[in-house]
Amino acid sequence: MALEVTRLDTVSHANRNQWNNVVEQADLGCVYHRYEWLRAVEEGTDHEPSHLLVSKKGNPVALFPNFVTDLGRIKRLSSIRPGYGGPITMTNEEETLELLLDAVGESCRGTVLYNELRTYDQNYVRYHHLLESKGYRPTILSCRFTLDLTRGWDALFAEMDSERRRGIRRGHDSDFEVVEERLTEAACLSFYEEYETVAERVGLPTLPRSFFRELPRLEDRLALFTLRVDGEARGQYLYLLDEEQSTLQHLFTGVTEDHFEYHAPELLHEHAIKWGIDEGYETYELRGSPPDFRNGVFRFKEYFGAETIPLVVYERGRPAPALSVLNVGRSLSRRLES
Repeated sequence: MALEVTRLDTVSHANRNQWNNVVEQADLGCVYHRYEWLRAVEEGTDHEPSHLLVSKKGNPVALFPNFVTDLGRIKRLSSIRPGYGGPITMTNEEETLELLLDAVGESCRGTVLYNELRTYDQNYVRYHHLLESKGYRPTILSCRFTLDLTRGWDALFAEMDSERRRGIRRGHDSDFEVVEERLTEAACLSFYEEYETVAERVGLPTLPRSFFRELPRLEDRLALFTLRVDGEARGQYLYLLDEEQSTLQHLFTGVTEDHFEYHAPELLHEHAIKWGIDEGYETYELRGSPPDFRNGVFRFKEYFGAETIPLVVYERGRPAPALSVLNVGRSLSRRLES
């Protein structure tokens, strides 16, 4: 039976249950592929959707979410931002991947000069040679940090850096509690104020307030924890519940410098790790940082005893020489920063 590939300018043109069924059945599917996350990105950002869907007998069997994003005066067709992506399939693996990769190449026209696959699962390496044959080149722009929750809290705590353990112990000297908030629009917008402050302090781009307004649609896939010391809120962490990968992902930070004296980062991570263990998650995800041991964010996360995992991005220029120009620009930028 022939496979048919369709381009969608919004995920709302797909059947929600059928779309999510592909995500749940595909080995590489994760929460960022889900219908609800894509809708939040579509409604809460100015990214232009350009999703691909492969159907068999009218039933979806593979998908490839993408968004057109600005890159200065030109544009790039990218996997999900924020988040990670790449093609996923539940059957006819080679044939569906060929269809998706050919179709995504045809979507790069006009000022869209690059296509990138921001992969999350290391098992995307199984597609390495196929991607190379299509003109993609791998690069490492960031890394992520994970803890194996199946080992239990005591084993994880014992392997943390002494500074992290000391921070947790000192935090326990205060009268504190960590509470889980209801994921209302008001709660998300309140969290945004602290998130924006943190992002500006560390020099990271901020997502728009409108994106956070859309997050309640993912209520059953989010957890918002607040640290309270002597009854006062002293920082928040927002988590994404990746049931597909059995991972509790630290998504966004709402801990400002004013909260450091209460050891908010250590206490919030401690609570979330224990919560994840109790809920049966296998992995705790501290999310990413630049792949540079000299970077403060890198060191902070590494000191939790986390495993460092490279995040591989597959890129293709359209036309091919465009990628070389992009890489030259990156090299110059890193030299200036250093």
